[in-house]
Amino acid sequence: MIDASKVCLFIPAGLQKFKLDLFNRIAGHIEKKGGRVARNDVNILLRLPSDIIPVVGCQPESTPLIAKWRATKRTFIYWDRGYWDRVFATWLRRGINGGMYRWHINSFQLQKIKEFPADRLEARKPEIGEWKRNGKHIVIARPSTTYMKFHLIENWLDKTVYDLSKITTRQLVVRDKESKRDLKDDLLGAHALVTHGSNTAVESVILGTPVFVHPDSAAALVGKTNLQEIENPIYPDRQAWLRALSYSQFDENELVNGTLWKLIE
Repeated sequence: MIDASKVCLFIPAGLQKFKLDLFNRIAGHIEKKGGRVARNDVNILLRLPSDIIPVVGCQPESTPLIAKWRATKRTFIYWDRGYWDRVFATWLRRGINGGMYRWHINSFQLQKIKEFPADRLEARKPEIGEWKRNGKHIVIARPSTTYMKFHLIENWLDKTVYDLSKITTRQLVVRDKESKRDLKDDLLGAHALVTHGSNTAVESVILGTPVFVHPDSAAALVGKTNLQEIENPIYPDRQAWLRALSYSQFDENELVNGTLWKLIE
């Protein structure tokens, strides 16, 4: 459980109106609880007292700060769009009333599967596909430009294609983040999906296609992280993983009614 009076939300400049409206709604809630808000200048976070937890999202200006916090073991909170029931950038069911948002302490995505009740999963359960086996091609999901800049991996796609070309003869199908083609179509008959930490990996696992990802990805918990093992994907049980994911994503009302601070891990 997190004390909302001990956090500082960073709101970057230049947000689209719908994003700014959400940021401001969360900011108002935090300020009512006695917490802080840092607007536009990320360097404000560098001057926070040690007992105040910075809260940031996928903004490139936050990258060096997160690296520093990780190196010094300072607690931070990261948030982004949810794992499913999102309102943008999803090929699963779309969320309503703003959709879901994931929040994590000291990580970008879920890093550990703990036992949770099934209530939150059952309330918003996505359509789960059976594991697909004996596929032929490999889908490479290119992350967004912002994501690659944020994670300092601008050459990820070229390196991944090169590395895979040396260890497999399977056809490589590159899928762009902005593709209008349904993810299910690209995964039809696929052996596996490869990406860094794009939520495409979570959706792929839910749809039933195994994945190879960076350890920061929540899908690493039910996939593999070593491309050298590309010919041997895994097909684990996903229920405990899905329950854990459901307990780390929240709708807009839960971001401001106290639910977030009670459940965040």
